[in-house]
Formats: sequence, C-alpha cells, structure tokens
Amino acid sequence: MSIALYRRYRPERFSDLIGQDVVAQTLRNEVSAGSLAHAYLFAGMRGTGKTSTARILARAVNCTSPLDGEPDNVCPACREILDGASVDVLEIDAASNRGIDEMRDLREKVKYLPASLRRKVYIIDEAHMLTPEAWNAFLKTLEEPPEHVLFVLATTEPHKVPETVRSRVQRFDFRRIATSELAAHLGSVAEREGVVAEDGALPLLARAAQGSVRDGLSLLDQAVSAEGTRVTLAGARRALGLADPATLFELMRALSGADAAAALRAAAAAFAAGADPRQLLREVARLARGAELTALGYPEGADVGPEEAALCADLAAVAPPGFWLTGLDLFAEAETNLRQPVDARMQVELYLLRLMRPAPATADEAALGALTARVAALERGSQRTAAPEAGAAAVAPSPEPPTNAPAPQTAGQEAEPQTPEPEGVFTLERWRAEWPVIIEAVTRVDSMLAGVLRDCRPVEADAGHVVIGTQHKFHIDKISDPAKTAVVADAAASVAGRPVTVETRFIAPAQPSGQSPPGTVSDATRAVLQTFSGSRVVATRLREDAGPAPQPRRGA
Repeated sequence: MSIALYRRYRPERFSDLIGQDVVAQTLRNEVSAGSLAHAYLFAGMRGTGKTSTARILARAVNCTSPLDGEPDNVCPACREILDGASVDVLEIDAASNRGIDEMRDLREKVKYLPASLRRKVYIIDEAHMLTPEAWNAFLKTLEEPPEHVLFVLATTEPHKVPETVRSRVQRFDFRRIATSELAAHLGSVAEREGVVAEDGALPLLARAAQGSVRDGLSLLDQAVSAEGTRVTLAGARRALGLADPATLFELMRALSGADAAAALRAAAAAFAAGADPRQLLREVARLARGAELTALGYPEGADVGPEEAALCADLAAVAPPGFWLTGLDLFAEAETNLRQPVDARMQVELYLLRLMRPAPATADEAALGALTARVAALERGSQRTAAPEAGAAAVAPSPEPPTNAPAPQTAGQEAEPQTPEPEGVFTLERWRAEWPVIIEAVTRVDSMLAGVLRDCRPVEADAGHVVIGTQHKFHIDKISDPAKTAVVADAAASVAGRPVTVETRFIAPAQPSGQSPPGTVSDATRAVLQTFSGSRVVATRLREDAGPAPQPRRGA
C-alpha cells in the first residue's frame, strides 16, 4: 500500500518547514544555546506544520550530535524517534483523552526519568479540547515540570486555551502558507515523484488548499491518482470539484446585473458538470472579494490572474456600491451553514438569490435613505449642471416662455453666464442632474431596481411629475410594477421635497438610416416627437423599430 504524499514528505528538519521561517530560526537558536522553555504552545490553522515541528523539536533536544540546532536524524536517539519506537516521546490526542483522569495519569508518569533518551517530550495535539477540570489537574505540572520533561501543546484554536495556561508557555504562531510558496513546494514534490504538471494546475491546487501544506499535498495526491504521471488543468479542476471558468464568469456577470434567472442557470450548469456546491460558493466569494477590492481602488490585493482581474473590473463597474461587500457577508454565513448536514445545492442557490433580492428595508431604513438622498440633493442644489442628452434624434426644444429664455446673442458677443436655477425649480434638466441621487436612494431599498434605472433617464418632467424613458420592455415591466413605481416615486419625492408621480415610456431604439423613403416620418421619429411634445425635428438618424411601440403605462 502506497503512503500518502503528505506523510512521505513530512519535514525532517527545521529548515524543511514551509513558510515558517521565524518559528524555525527561533527554535534552532534556542536548541543551540540550550535555552529551551519547559513548555511550548504551537498555534495555527490545520496543515501548517505544528505537529511536525513538535517532532523535530523532540529529536533536536535528544540528538547526540546536533548541527546548528538541527537534529542529524542518523544518531540512535533520532532514529528511535523517527521509527516511532521511543517510549520517551509521547503524542496525546486531547480530543479523545480530554478528561481529568487522563491528566492525573500523565501527572504521575512525568515524575519518572526517561527510559533511554535525554528528555521526555509530551506532544498534546488539539490541546484546546481538554476540559476545564483536566486543565486544572494539569496546570501545576505544566508550570513546574521536572527538568527532564518538555511539553508541546498544539492547537488550531488558541483562544480556547485558558489564559492561565497561555501565560505559562512560550507561544509560536504558525502562519497560513502563501499560495506562491505552496505552489512551489507542490512543484518540488511533483518533480521528485516524476509527475509533470500543466501550467496553472499546481497554483490552482495550492489556492484550493487555503494555506495548508497537508491539504495541498492531499489534493496533489488525488490529482495524480486520477491522471497518472501528468496533472492537467482540467484534471485539477475535476479533482477539486470546480466549475468551468466560463460558467463561473457567466454566474458572476449575472449576479452583478441582478439577473436571477441567468445566475441560477449558470449555477445549474456548474452543478450538472460536477461542480461541488461548497467549492462553487468559495470561488464566487473569491471573485466577489476581488470585485470589491477593485471597486475600492485596491485591485492588486485581489490576488487573481489577468483574466479574472479584467472580470473583477467589470463586476466592480456594473454592480452598485457595496453590492459585493454584502455578498461576502452572505457567503461567509453560507460557509458556516454548509458545515451542517444540509442540502448544499439549495443553500448555494438560496444565498445567490438573497444577494440579488435583498429583504425589503424597514420603514426607518427607507426614511433614512430618503433623508440622505435629500441632503445630497440640497448640497448639489443649483451648482449642478445638466449633462447633454445623447439620443437617437437631434431635437430642437420648443421655445420656453420669455421669462425663462436666455437673452439672444449676436455674432461676436460673448455668452453671459447662465444663472443657476432656484433650488425649488425642477425642470427636465434638473431631474436629469439629480438622477444619480434618485438611483442612490433606490439602491438602499431595492438594488435590483436601481440596476434597471441605470439604463433609463427622465425624458419629460415638471416639479411633481417625471416620465422615465427606456428602450427595453423588461425595464418598463419592472418600473411599471406598482410596488416598484412607489419606490421610485418615494426616492424622487425625497429629492424634490414634494410628492412626485412617476410614469414610464418606451423610446424606440435607433436604426440605420435609409430604410424609409425620403420625406417619410418613421414610427421611431413619431415616438421621439411624442416624447418631446411641442418640439421640431432638425436632424434624424433613426431606424424603424421591429414592431409598434408599447403603450406607455402610468404609475402612481
């Protein structure tokens, strides 16, 4: 029977430890100087070398000819420990020996001198599992053990170790291994095993190991078992239960656009291809983190490849502010829930839907959002200037009443500065200038609706009424829903400071010119003329719509 890679490639010296240079150097110095502590606490996540380091330390303190604090691994003492034949080096699993009786037994045995070695070494793994009574029974011995005894406590949860114990030991924290370091180590092991790895396969395995050397070697072992002496990128993905990148990218884009149906289709395609629900969720969370960091102006912190970096930039640009941060919060909750015996696929779908369809805000939250939007509008006030509309037709606005019309300008005369509109006047231009503020207010209540509004804009308005124009039937259907219309109306009212009614109107998309006889007014042109009532057309670049324009719907 073959031995697993993580067992065959255990570090045998301090210098063999991966990514724990500070721990290794400190222990080497202590062994060389003979200034060892009586008890150590090794803390860190799984697979980072805590137990392996404890075994190296046990050999180093008993080695008859150490070299610069390292065990030589050839002397009788080292060989005895390496072979597991020494009765003076004992490993205790605190998860199954956690009671007061076991600690009382240990307290009695430490009094006896070593059978053959220089020092007795007790390695207590998962030390945080000991009961309070066991710690109390063990505490005095741990504080003042006999000179011939050394204790090493290893734990993944040091906060569960009593403070009275932590204050009596020398603590070393084992850090998570960087992906690049772990990938290099996997490459070294693969080379020694005669395995050829395709570009990108080992970094993929290293990333999935999440900083654990043991997990990384186990994943490499699994990939080698599936493919033989060559590990391909596709094979590594299959071994990890990862979705195809194209499917994953499709899922992320659907999430950013709040397209629930497309997101669930992409997730279903990933599951049908064999993706593991937990791994899919972790990949989504990883890219969501990259998108959020990119949105914050820190793309280099995302730790993603070039293609994924471009995706994260798109995701950051499309999704509303804070969207991916909310997603990370939800995915962290899902990761915890997936540790329970639940339907993993259903849980993943649930959290994807919760991200795209957040629970309605409470009345207080909605009021606070409206107040925030109103304050932002007042701050902008008359300082905002309307952005020119880019439309399919160049339309000359109808003359305004003389009180609002600018003074005529003769040739060579400089234009006089325009007087900002008073705070209470809400013309069409003013509504367009405040449109981002309205979208911001809607985002706090319904982020999906806010995403729809980003593709729309006011096309007709006065102080108490706004007509929202769009070229998409989907957008009209969404905004015309009474509940959605009410959300938009509330946001607009928070900006205007008075009740506002909202209406949606279809604007035909532009089509190539030359499809209608000269002098013929197309349906699209008529739609524009209806939109800008009282205007005259001075130039057109329109194309006929495939069908008649839907009738506008009016919302309250």
